[in-house]
Amino acid sequence: MEQILMVLIVCDVGVTAKVTEILNEAGAPGYTVLRDATGKGESGPRENTPIWPGWNSVVFCATPAQNLPRIREGLDSLREQRSARHLPLKMFVWTLEEMG
Repeated sequence: MEQILMVLIVCDVGVTAKVTEILNEAGAPGYTVLRDATGKGESGPRENTPIWPGWNSVVFCATPAQNLPRIREGLDSLREQRSARHLPLKMFVWTLEEMG
């Protein structure tokens, strides 16, 4: 049985399209995007304002475990391209069990 992972990516709204492109290129079968996410984390507050502190998107993607390295590489590359130390871009992963 193939292991399926849930990948949760929290990112600055300005890189959402690039994140979904990375998922597509990695072979992920689909994703869900929640826009206008607010909160506070390592990169500070995100309060749904147009300039600072801005806002985030949350991207959920259930994908086979074999796609994870390509997703991680794509996100690492995006961080390097942006040269932004505090670019809100985090990935979290957990194992899924399909129930139906």
